[in-house]
Amino acid sequence: MQDFFRFTELTYYLGSREREIRISGELKPGYVLVVKGPSGSGKSTLLKVMARLVKAQGGEIIYRDKNWYAYSPYAWRTCIQYVPQKPVMFRGNGRENLYKPFLLKGIREDRIFNEEKVREYLDIFSLPPQILEQEAITLSGGEAARLSFIRALLIEPSIILLDEPTAYLDQENRIKVLRFFSRWVKEEPGRGIVLISHQENDIEEFSDTSFISLGG
Repeated sequence: MQDFFRFTELTYYLGSREREIRISGELKPGYVLVVKGPSGSGKSTLLKVMARLVKAQGGEIIYRDKNWYAYSPYAWRTCIQYVPQKPVMFRGNGRENLYKPFLLKGIREDRIFNEEKVREYLDIFSLPPQILEQEAITLSGGEAARLSFIRALLIEPSIILLDEPTAYLDQENRIKVLRFFSRWVKEEPGRGIVLISHQENDIEEFSDTSFISLGG
């Protein structure tokens, strides 16, 4: 059976090498792996390590039977998209922000910026088409968060790393976003989500979950 996404003795530091974290676990296809632990336990840093945005000090990740270093950083981030808790918007309008991942070196040729898909996602996440022409830095926190989800989805990843995805959302949009991702992870084989959320109600929206825990 193929190793979809398994990490073994993944080791990284918090702060200035003050604390060492070592964790093992597995994300199964079609599942949501929930990372639990108190504030400051290293959950967000773990997602950054998984995304290869923060260097690991040891251990490994196996993705689709291959060591993570068998993939270039760009190829890795095409397959595994990280969406931080605080949405990141760049200079330019909404469309230019959505296009950013397609400017990366090494992006797979079959990843094409699809305007029709953009419109579809705008509708799903209740964002007006005019947001594409709006300066991204003028967006509200909730609008920027939903645009960040679209940016990650457009690159067609297999795994999405979600750090407190509902932090900037009102109740109506919180439900829409969670229900979308609960469908997304099941719609095609070979998808998975790693999720950080302090809200138990968020986790309950997903049918198949597993858990790992980081200590305080």
